[in-house]
Amino acid sequence: MLSFSERLKKKIHEYSPLCVGIDPSASVLKSCGLPDTAEGALELGRRVLSAAQYRIAIIKPQSAFFERFGSAGVRALEELTRLAHSHDVLVLVDGKRGDIESTGAAYAEGYFGRNASLHADAVTTHAYLGFDALTPFFDIAIAAGAGVFVVVRSSNPEGKPLQTARTASGETVALALANEITKRNRHYTQETPGPIGAVVGATCEDAAEIVAALPHSFILAPGVGAQGATMNDVLARMPAARGRVLPNVSRAIFANGGAPEQIAMTIRTLQDQARALL
Repeated sequence: MLSFSERLKKKIHEYSPLCVGIDPSASVLKSCGLPDTAEGALELGRRVLSAAQYRIAIIKPQSAFFERFGSAGVRALEELTRLAHSHDVLVLVDGKRGDIESTGAAYAEGYFGRNASLHADAVTTHAYLGFDALTPFFDIAIAAGAGVFVVVRSSNPEGKPLQTARTASGETVALALANEITKRNRHYTQETPGPIGAVVGATCEDAAEIVAALPHSFILAPGVGAQGATMNDVLARMPAARGRVLPNVSRAIFANGGAPEQIAMTIRTLQDQARALL
């Protein structure tokens, strides 16, 4: 069984490091002429994958925009994941899970366990209940050949006061998390990048220092497009992560329109720009 890292590196080499976000919010669905329903959310994902001819490394469906439709939305996310996998596209579910050990393990089983109906290749998590509390989540994901991305420094401005607060050792919370991730990756494997990645916003002015502390991780970089960052910002702010950084673009996928040919053109342009990050 190939590891998540091996599979993702192969896909990046084939198609570019662009991570295509699928966020079926009410406004996005409306702009694409789709109903604000679970079926509309699924159709949006189908449209993006089809427009790209499945020639993308990884998609990042935002779980919340599916879960808002209840069980029908979860089934839509499951179906979208199966569709992506049937065409060998990796799926990073953006659920930002994080809890105490036993509950965290249950979340992980829901994505990576034998009986899981939504088999993700990776999931986003947060460490507010303590980094070590994520250990069962890591263990289950890695045993399944999957990856985990821990939110370290988010692209939303509301996260800055908490993430840049100082610990007793004088490090920022974000930098302390980055160092913990690096230690844990070394514990699990000699492979680089390791199975534990980090979320570091492309809009963050302190991104370079944080990414430099993550030499063995993939970096998911949200904030490109609608939040104001560009691919050049990613290159400038994360120079130590060339070849490992995944610029995530979600709402801006539809910047030129929501018709299939418009989506296809936008994705091709973004992929060309993202190749500069290699």
